[in-house]
Amino acid sequence: MPDYHAALVIDIGTTNCKVSCYSCHDATVLEVRKFPTPKKELQPGEVDFDIEELWQALRRIMAGLVTCSPFPVTQISIASFGESGVFVDKNGTILTPMLAWYDRRGESYLASLSETETRELYAITGLPPHSNYSAFKMRWLLDHCSLHERKDICWLHAPEVLLLRLTGERKTEISLASRTLCLDVTRRSWSRKAAAILGVPFDVLAPLITPDQVAGWVTPALRNDLGISHEVKVTLAGHDHMVGARALQMQPGDILNSTGTTEGILLLNTQPTLHSHARRDKLANGCYSADGSFTLFASLPVGGYAFEWVQKTFRLTDEEMCSALEKARDDYLRPSWSADQVPVFIPHLRGSGSPNKNRHARGLMYGLTDSLPPETLLESVFIGLVMEFAQCYECFNLPVGKPVKVIGPAVKNPYWLQLKADVLQCPVEAIAFDEAVSVGALLIACPEVALPPITLTARYVPDPNRSAKLKIFQRQWLSFYRFKLQHEGVNTENPCENEVVR
Repeated sequence: MPDYHAALVIDIGTTNCKVSCYSCHDATVLEVRKFPTPKKELQPGEVDFDIEELWQALRRIMAGLVTCSPFPVTQISIASFGESGVFVDKNGTILTPMLAWYDRRGESYLASLSETETRELYAITGLPPHSNYSAFKMRWLLDHCSLHERKDICWLHAPEVLLLRLTGERKTEISLASRTLCLDVTRRSWSRKAAAILGVPFDVLAPLITPDQVAGWVTPALRNDLGISHEVKVTLAGHDHMVGARALQMQPGDILNSTGTTEGILLLNTQPTLHSHARRDKLANGCYSADGSFTLFASLPVGGYAFEWVQKTFRLTDEEMCSALEKARDDYLRPSWSADQVPVFIPHLRGSGSPNKNRHARGLMYGLTDSLPPETLLESVFIGLVMEFAQCYECFNLPVGKPVKVIGPAVKNPYWLQLKADVLQCPVEAIAFDEAVSVGALLIACPEVALPPITLTARYVPDPNRSAKLKIFQRQWLSFYRFKLQHEGVNTENPCENEVVR
């Protein structure tokens, strides 16, 4: 029998938050409301999310959507960025600020870890220690908010604070838990040993649940505030990267390249990847939101941002950028194309990603002349991006020719995707999928919903001639890459010595 009910899907993003009202029958979007994610900018490198203001905004929006919905709202599903959270007491009072996931105030604790402890943490959690992870935020908040003597506190991530306000329940969703550095990723349970290494009191960790479990039911008092007369189930859909992959109905072995300002590579596996090479390359394991699967993830700090950087730095107009991109693409597709005159560009504008992850890394461009046309400049940037991408991609040790699925803005850039196909020597599939995170959160809450078909907008296959030319250029690019690493103090002979950030 068709489910003529509605679901509210909350997507808490770094820049914006979105609340969508969906039909549980056919995934029709009934209404969408967006607003900027409330933040407090303190000083460079220090940003707090304002969870209280976020909650009040969500209450108002949810009440409005309930009023507008043609169907009764019976589900609320929440997806979110990871890592950020707060300590609450037994009464649900928020005791600390919520440090943004990218905030670095916990970075100093990295220096306390020995190489042995770093290895132990990776073996348990599948994560390379980094200040983004929740454990270092917990340490900083415990120290700076005088909470060490409190026995009644609990750590909750952003969506779990919303769950507490909605239902009164204190629970942690497993994909978010796998971003804390305190989860035994293989056993899918909290690790006393990892918590002890990191100085996190084990008792502050909330009971774990998976996305397919009911997280709680909206309290009668809040139902009254929202104008709802019936019971409403709440689902913690989980970490947004994994929720978006769920919308694409990925299977073990599938590879997803998510593009935007940054880039990410996500591989779905049946087991966590904990060997020494994965640890060396700083690949991040996680618990997936379905079927007991696991994710292996790596990110690059610069993706589409490089396009913006070129325009700003070289003062090119929108028209000049579009014309240069078109010329670069047309020239690249000609059989006579050559990379001989292309400048070498290493896109470490905001640090570097795997396999040599270093936020202090700097970019490099070699080969500038006073007669360099804009199309050659863009050619250099995009080839540099795909060379860096190929470096990261090799860390995953994937079968030759395995297709890569791409979502995000790069789907609309045929030049970029053809370069990827030629450099990786595998098919690249462009997928047009709007609001993947919201749709994934809906699917988790309403698994029987009839989702719209996944549209493959284009498939790019490698060209042997261009691949061979890019392979020659790659050798030159790598020589500059290694020189830059050595100049920055990275030991290229023994990468393991670079594991511990001090």
